[in-house]
Amino acid sequence: KLAPCPQHQTSSGGPRGPLVQQGCGFLDMSSERPARVRTSKFGKDEELAGELPPTWTLQKFQTEVTSALNEYFLAKIVDEAVVRMRALLAECPGFADELGVLAIRTALDRDEAAQKAVLDLLSGLQKSGSLDSAALVRTFEKLFCTWEDIAIDSPKAPVVLLSMLFGCISCDVVHRDLLTKLPENLMNTGLAKGKSTLPQGHEMLMDVAAELKEFKFQTSAALEDYFSTASVETVERRLNELGQRQYQHEFVKKAIVMSFSQQDPIAGRESVLLLFQHLSTASELSKDDLQWGITRLLSQLSDLELDCPRASDLTIEFLTCMVADELVSVPFLRRCRILRIGGAGGLLVLDAAQRRTPEYSKKELGTVQFKREIGTMILEYFNSSDQVEFTRCVRDLAPLSQERGAELVRKVMHLAMERSGNECEQALKLLVSLSRNEEISEEILELGFDDLYRRMPDLILDVPDGDEMAKAFVVEAQKAGVLRDTWSIPENA
Repeated sequence: KLAPCPQHQTSSGGPRGPLVQQGCGFLDMSSERPARVRTSKFGKDEELAGELPPTWTLQKFQTEVTSALNEYFLAKIVDEAVVRMRALLAECPGFADELGVLAIRTALDRDEAAQKAVLDLLSGLQKSGSLDSAALVRTFEKLFCTWEDIAIDSPKAPVVLLSMLFGCISCDVVHRDLLTKLPENLMNTGLAKGKSTLPQGHEMLMDVAAELKEFKFQTSAALEDYFSTASVETVERRLNELGQRQYQHEFVKKAIVMSFSQQDPIAGRESVLLLFQHLSTASELSKDDLQWGITRLLSQLSDLELDCPRASDLTIEFLTCMVADELVSVPFLRRCRILRIGGAGGLLVLDAAQRRTPEYSKKELGTVQFKREIGTMILEYFNSSDQVEFTRCVRDLAPLSQERGAELVRKVMHLAMERSGNECEQALKLLVSLSRNEEISEEILELGFDDLYRRMPDLILDVPDGDEMAKAFVVEAQKAGVLRDTWSIPENA
């Protein structure tokens, strides 16, 4: 039941060169790793990996939402605004969090009537089923991570943001426990303005702030001891005694940051990874704790670099290892990128971490990214004729759904038919090899041929003799024994 932890291997490609570290301990394979838990307060992994349709850009989506918001502020008709926003989310279903960010950001610079209107809109969207609690959690997390930047241009933003959070809690748009995820400096800024500025939540905020302050003090002391003793059991016991699971994201962030300042940051990182592995196996750390800890780390990178110039590089290494150890999932990191957590610096860190973990990142490609990836793979194969490399790339994408497997098969033939007879021969050899080596099943191969014929009307516009070329693929695949002799062209083709 115990297996060695995967080796932590990263390749920066920069002046430091490759960094290789041996595994940091043992993983209990009988327990489910956090990254394999497919849902969390942030949402389901398939939702986090969602992307815009090919015909949309982020700028276009933001423009459409902003236009709809401006019209809503003028008309103040909630039902009409909900209908329009639902239509936008129907086209871009994975971007409800971005819509929420834009709505609240717009309200921060307006009067109380506009802020009330946004609360009504969010409530209406939630009741309609277009905006779920996970999307709103991501919305507020983005705002929590950027509130200091927002306050530069809008000094009243911190208080208004807190007020809108309490409003969302009051109308059951978000759960009250989201208060425990407020950054300490945002809470202190709100409390400093006095009770009159936050009449509905001042007392709650004081309680949370006091609990969080004590929790951070106690866990900082526990981590100081841990770096001296390396006793994971002691840390587990102290966290259990504190009984404040709602703040454990702060523990995650603090542990990572403290590893940066150790005399040997690499050893410090391995020590913290071992601790996270132990605590997650013991169910003391959850997927949510780890995810919130990462968003807070990314949001503070620019500040951390003032004291630790290598903070970004060290964060890249840490995230790479956390993906390899299945402590965080690739879809979560993708969503952090979509929401631009950490600004420009955060994007660089996220991109670098995903480049270093292709064997994990490729398994979680969105539809557009998958199409782009297999297109590149096929063209490189036509240039090199390297079946071994292509097969390795297919394994990186595994497990392929039937739909994606069929698309791969069809695309190999389609791109070959657009080129020459030589590429068609290469394509046939490749499909035969993939089938015989069981990289693709007989069923997926047949679905790929089905798909090719269903798209034939479009194909022959670019390849006039496409029908004859497709028949040649069928005949040769049947001769090779990878396509059933009884296979026939689909009736609806």
